[in-house]
Amino acid sequence: MKVIRKIRWSIEHRGIIGTLTSATKSIGRKFRRLGVRATHHFDTQNGVVTDGLIPGHDLAVGHENDKFIAGYAAIPPSRFLGAMEKWKASRPKHAIERYTFIDFGCGKGRATLLASQLGFRNVVGIELNPKLANLATSNAAIWTAAGNTRCAIRIVCGDALELEWPDGPVLVYLYNPFGKQVMRRLVEKMKTKFSSNPGDLEVVYQKPEQAHSFDQGFELVWCEAIPMSEEDTNAELASDPKDETRAYRLSGW
Repeated sequence: MKVIRKIRWSIEHRGIIGTLTSATKSIGRKFRRLGVRATHHFDTQNGVVTDGLIPGHDLAVGHENDKFIAGYAAIPPSRFLGAMEKWKASRPKHAIERYTFIDFGCGKGRATLLASQLGFRNVVGIELNPKLANLATSNAAIWTAAGNTRCAIRIVCGDALELEWPDGPVLVYLYNPFGKQVMRRLVEKMKTKFSSNPGDLEVVYQKPEQAHSFDQGFELVWCEAIPMSEEDTNAELASDPKDETRAYRLSGW
């Protein structure tokens, strides 16, 4: 039954062709794991726990949206920071100090830690799985105690579709967190929330497997395969050098 659940989950997220492709890649990853692999350098250097791969079907918590969870893998730090530099260079409407950074499906919180160094007004991570949310909270406390932050980090354990949006400009950050049904509903909530102030919303979407959700009502600002550092390339099992990052804005601002 577990195998059937995995197959159904994969078809829901990737389609039939994508499932076959993923299975081929998974075999390669299993062979690579036979070697000795050290903890990711980001965790070793900072005393946090953000590493690891967890498939979506292993993150179920009994919620109706369990089957739409894409799984857990932390963004390579160099790829995240490269995307943020690209975004800042794209001339957003407001200064970075006015934006609240929100990571939907934040997992263990690596992106929220990195974002807290960049000068955002606030950083928020929302995660449905309590174990991951607790880890993210612990990591944020360690990171903050080490003096690494320039703003507060808040981790929310809950449904991304029920998040209470903050006032003011928002940068939505997505690292392939959800399947198409949840992503479409989240996108509709963005449109509704920012309909009267479209210039207050920015979106950075890394590994954008549900990019089609942004086809209506959004402008694609840029699309690029952000390079990883050699250190990240050697440490990562889930990231492909060809993975895209896309930045969106609501049309008309």
